[in-house]
Amino acid sequence: MIDLWKERVSLRRYAPETVREEDMEAILSAVLSSPTAGNQMLYSVLKIEDQKAKERIAELCNQQKFIAAAPTVLVFLADQYKWYSYYGLNGVPEYAGEEGIVYHPPGPADLLLAFEDTMIAAHSAVIAAESLGIGSCYVGSSLVNEKELAEFLNLPEYVVPLMVLPMGYYPKNFKRVHSQRFEKRFVVFNETYHRLNKEELKEMFRCREEQYSRHAETQSNKNFAQFYYIKKTGSSFMKRMAQSLERISYRWNSKHALSKKTKNTAQ
Repeated sequence: MIDLWKERVSLRRYAPETVREEDMEAILSAVLSSPTAGNQMLYSVLKIEDQKAKERIAELCNQQKFIAAAPTVLVFLADQYKWYSYYGLNGVPEYAGEEGIVYHPPGPADLLLAFEDTMIAAHSAVIAAESLGIGSCYVGSSLVNEKELAEFLNLPEYVVPLMVLPMGYYPKNFKRVHSQRFEKRFVVFNETYHRLNKEELKEMFRCREEQYSRHAETQSNKNFAQFYYIKKTGSSFMKRMAQSLERISYRWNSKHALSKKTKNTAQ
């Protein structure tokens, strides 16, 4: 199992055959067995195999065309809709009022919990698929055009398309290339957090800086940190992602805050 974990790579090129039904059932069984907060299973999964649907999802996920080339695409949804529909069906808002407990729509904490459940479930799918010779690639850019994707997938309120997971069998003679990770000593600390000093930070990023230096003549920036910030952290992509998350948080938080305000006024 540990060797399998280490061997996995992000796969963006797939063998042409469809994913066998028994393999997909095994993957989904792993998803349903995932750790979950309070046994709530705050997620749903869409299995997408229609080609036009895959192409539209690829378009909305920042034009990542390899998504449409995958035989199967799983869309992992952070989902508080089902539980809150169940609460409403069983008179929980009224009961909470009788007990003097504030009843509120899903808020930021509920959103975070659903995000955590969903990512755990998605990774269960990734590892189960890998054991069957099926590769995958995490696509978090589903949040860039979250509103449009939610509309396309007909998602109800309080359901967020958190992660798109294209998957398919590894192509024949596929050569796995593993990106070098940071060393354990820079990531795992004993007992308390260790603040890395300047020399340790330089050592941590030495490999990345060496890779950057080979291509430095084509860059306007002066070092790897500047290069990576412009490429990723400070990019327009991350700006759009932040805007989507702000919109999601506002939708979830505004009704939550309004509910608390209404309750306080009534008191």
